[in-house]
Amino acid sequence: MVTKKVTKLWKGEYLSIRTYEVQPAIKAGGLRLIYQDKQMFLDPMQLQNLRPSSKVFKSKTGGKDYQLIDIKFVPQDSSQMKLL
Repeated sequence: MVTKKVTKLWKGEYLSIRTYEVQPAIKAGGLRLIYQDKQMFLDPMQLQNLRPSSKVFKSKTGGKDYQLIDIKFVPQDSSQMKLL
């Protein structure tokens, strides 16, 4: 499982991941998103169904160009996360 910490939410409810972060998370069995001690989990099937925005961003560091995928942040109960 891949873990990503997010420091801010867009419009107070959406977080963004980059398109090149999706495939490694699928291969690793899912993505755990953390924002202010709250977490959300996306399984590989959910990750495959995500659709990016149409705008392509150029990497400022010479890395991969990417699109953003906005995900509504819905924190899960920490007791349920222990079962995963």
